[in-house]
Amino acid sequence: MNGLSAELRRTVSITAAIIGAVICVVAIILTRDVVHMAASVLLGTCVSILNFNLMALAGEKAIEMAPEKARSKMTVSYLIRYAIYIVFLIVAVKIPFFNVIGVAVGYITSILALYITQFLKNRRD
Repeated sequence: MNGLSAELRRTVSITAAIIGAVICVVAIILTRDVVHMAASVLLGTCVSILNFNLMALAGEKAIEMAPEKARSKMTVSYLIRYAIYIVFLIVAVKIPFFNVIGVAVGYITSILALYITQFLKNRRD
């Protein structure tokens, strides 16, 4: 399980980084505030990749636990991961250098990476 999970985490992380880079290029073309938007998307993408990896690691550990303990572990993991999202959104709101929309767009890169990874896997099979 760990080999497959590590490979999936690596694939999704790389794909999310590529998607984040593409979004940065598009943002650079479409916006006037180039540096702020690119930095915001980059921040959101990094947080998204971090949260995806934290979720995968927590899931791996929870599989080996008793059901009740696994449930509480996953609940705590969920709360921590969403607290990280909220903290960085607040940072984006409070610090004028960051654009809240750019950070929020960066947050979805791991989700898009999961869909793309699964789509490509299904096409190969």
